Amino acid sequence: MALQDNEILLNNVLIGMARSFLQYVAESWPWVSLEAASIEEQVRVIAARQRQDVSEIVELLLDREHAIDFGSFPTEYTDLHFISLQSLMELLKSSHQRVCEQIADGAVSLRAAGDTVAADLLTTIEIRQQDATKALDELRGELQKSGIPSTVCR
Repeated sequence: MALQDNEILLNNVLIGMARSFLQYVAESWPWVSLEAASIEEQVRVIAARQRQDVSEIVELLLDREHAIDFGSFPTEYTDLHFISLQSLMELLKSSHQRVCEQIADGAVSLRAAGDTVAADLLTTIEIRQQDATKALDELRGELQKSGIPSTVCR
């Protein structure tokens, strides 16, 4: 794989993260009941951590003088308004798992291409994003145990 292809792959991973469902939810200011406000805040913290990982990919691409495309949110996200908080948490978890798979696949491809710098970065990001998946799963469990009504959000 040529260096340019590596940069395109990195940029595609960046788009997958920067325009993930998690980022959409964080930017769309979901409405939740007062009882669920702490869950909302924790989701925002997880999204902020993901944005930090995006910025690390941006830095590498800038160092390589690659034009960065941040992409756009998929239009299907706009169909997900007025869903329950439980449904939102399920969608966040499954969507985030797909992001993690894209990162892992990118790391494997970059390592096979001999781009150890980019592969190591994605491997590190994958570990942090897998931790985010676990955090989302814990929040989902916390929501189920809390007895918070199935609140309609965003």
